[in-house]
Amino acid sequence: MKYIHFVLVGLCIVLSIFVTPAYGAEVNAMIHYSETFVKMYDELALEQGYSIKIIDIGPTSGDSWIELYLNNNKIDTNVYFAKENAPYEYIRTVIDEDDEEKKETDYLIIRITPIEVVKEPLSVKLQIEQFLDPELDAAEYLILDKSKSIKIGTPLNLEEEYTLEASNLKDNTVTLTLSKNGYPVKEEKEVEKGDMFTYSKTVDGKPITIFIAKLDTFFEGTDSETVFLKQVSQRADVVVESDATITIKGASSAIIRDGGIAIISYTIENEDISEVKVLLDGEQIDHRSGLSTGTYSTVTETLNAGIHEVVLTTVASDGTMSTHTKTFTVEASIAAETASDIIEKISEDNETVGKVLGMPGFGSIITAAMIGIVFITMRRRRDN
Repeated sequence: MKYIHFVLVGLCIVLSIFVTPAYGAEVNAMIHYSETFVKMYDELALEQGYSIKIIDIGPTSGDSWIELYLNNNKIDTNVYFAKENAPYEYIRTVIDEDDEEKKETDYLIIRITPIEVVKEPLSVKLQIEQFLDPELDAAEYLILDKSKSIKIGTPLNLEEEYTLEASNLKDNTVTLTLSKNGYPVKEEKEVEKGDMFTYSKTVDGKPITIFIAKLDTFFEGTDSETVFLKQVSQRADVVVESDATITIKGASSAIIRDGGIAIISYTIENEDISEVKVLLDGEQIDHRSGLSTGTYSTVTETLNAGIHEVVLTTVASDGTMSTHTKTFTVEASIAAETASDIIEKISEDNETVGKVLGMPGFGSIITAAMIGIVFITMRRRRDN
């Protein structure tokens, strides 16, 4: 019996090695986690240039035949299938060139597990886990595999103006809200211990994981409640500037004069703009939310002559803020211009009269009288 028991234990160990290819492999920071339904011939972009292609799906088991690519080049692997009890795992062997013995270390890079199959139409839900490849550049990652804690009611500050807030801690679940520049970009309710919280954004048709964390545990004390996270990673955001144009014109003509108003129009070309603010010389004159593409207008109050500045700030659904600036000039009124021209003409005539009559004082008297007439005329126009 002892001999049989020993054999069975040994056999289990051997089988576990074959069933779990990642046995003994190092695991770096998790940089991607998703549960996604796929169909045959679907292609999914992952992180660090990796991607997968679904070649075939077992209609009953959901077993999936997968091809792996790096920068669009197919990788020759010794694993082709993802099964529920035997995930597809890609392990990369890294040789330490600085070690005299050229030490080799195996790193688990990708693990794919089928977790649900749908027959009509045929598709399979894959759980995809990706870990940092030490052989590839990782400069874009700002936080890698850290442990963090969040006190209920106090946001956790992350990189690049991101914050993570925990709320509604009850029944061993919590609500997690990720924000950027104060604008929520991802909220998930009833997150439990062991759940992954991830935020991705699509850029040029490809999803990019910006933030990932695993809920570890809770602590409910007398005066505070705290949520503990592990496997926290964040990569640099990919900012997509919003396309917007500003046009400015007067109410009745293209020229805006002193005492007139301006019509400020702005055209939004992005579909995911959630908020717009318009400032004129530092003061807000327009604010809108939930905009679609199109042109919007706002009217200013009366303006004084001089240079003015319009600042248009857009906030995308991912919290990205973009600023567009345009300056314009308000010209002096026609009446003021006419008065200025008359005074200048009078000054020229004054010199001529003074020379002809030889009476310098006479020109000054004429000038004063004409200025008086001009201002009386201007006042009458304003009163009317």
